[in-house]
Amino acid sequence: MPRLPDPSAQAAALPSASVAPMRPRIAHPPTVRRSLRALWTWCLMLFGAATLAPAAPVEVGVELPVPARINTRSVHKILVAQFVAPDHASVDVNKEFVRFVRRELAKGTSFEILDVDPPALPEQPIEDLLRNDVFWKHLGEEYGADLIVSGRTVFTTADRSAFVTEDIISPATGQKVRRTRFAEREEYALEANLWFFKGANGAFLYEDTFHDRQIYEGKSNDALGIFYNLAERLTPDLVGVVAPQKRTEVRYLFEE
Repeated sequence: MPRLPDPSAQAAALPSASVAPMRPRIAHPPTVRRSLRALWTWCLMLFGAATLAPAAPVEVGVELPVPARINTRSVHKILVAQFVAPDHASVDVNKEFVRFVRRELAKGTSFEILDVDPPALPEQPIEDLLRNDVFWKHLGEEYGADLIVSGRTVFTTADRSAFVTEDIISPATGQKVRRTRFAEREEYALEANLWFFKGANGAFLYEDTFHDRQIYEGKSNDALGIFYNLAERLTPDLVGVVAPQKRTEVRYLFEE
């Protein structure tokens, strides 16, 4: 009698099917998922802000007109009279300031600056001199001047020598060291009161005050050169009394 095959043996003889192993799925805790979403949202916002941010402002200079401080529509000729000026050891302040005012008005305006010996001023207190319209009217008539310029000018020199502390490089070590030394210095100061009178009737029109000072090293400085250095800083204000000027101011432009 034939033998039937053993089912268990046949099953053992069949090749077994290969099953690929499953990759484990990483499950993030809820707090981690919220952190990742927040980080992603923050990155998107940062990128959007960078693309929408306005460009840096551009700085530009703008010239603005500045009108003259007095009405000069009827002015054609200007007379510069002498100035009340205390004596200085090495500078004829009255003479040099008259020369300076004439030069700057001639360069900075279209008026005719009368080339005459500057008339002297009467010896009287400043308050009385400003109210002496008879005298100023007389100058206007005598010289044919529509406007008269005068004033008071003080140029001083003061000793400002003192011990000073400074940092130097030591030639021996090459390192910075601090030392104290006696420094000879001079301070020069210029103060000017400018007066403007109407030539037709001697009326007092306007007064302006300018002052500046500077300290220089040493004791043998050129006082006359320093006088003009200080005076020239007053030029824009001096010319601005009788002639329109331009003032430069900074403005900012924002580009899209």
